[in-house]
Amino acid sequence: MNRTLLVIITLFLISCDSGVEWRDSPYEVIWIDTADNRTLNHEIRENASIGRVEAEVIAVESNEKYVVAKQKPIGGGSISYFYIDRAKDDKYLNWNEITQGPFTEVRFLELKAELGLPDFSKEF
Repeated sequence: MNRTLLVIITLFLISCDSGVEWRDSPYEVIWIDTADNRTLNHEIRENASIGRVEAEVIAVESNEKYVVAKQKPIGGGSISYFYIDRAKDDKYLNWNEITQGPFTEVRFLELKAELGLPDFSKEF
């Protein structure tokens, strides 16, 4: 019985996986367990970050002023768009204090023209 429990725990521990798919410090798109679980985060220090846009992030880009993300909610739903003003972000802020959105595509395109938001160049 103890050996079976040890095997189960070992399989659980080695099955947890993660990766970084995009980075423009301090921002990064990471996934945990599966690639469908991509989130946009603000890195606090190595191997520690706080969320900015929840899964599933399907596109991202940045410029000197903004970070933009395109999201398809896990389980379905409408595609949403977000942006972050880099100058106003701080690692001590929660996502809802800094992340602007969700926006529809139409509204996002208006904001893109108005603010100079970058085009999406990295798609997942």
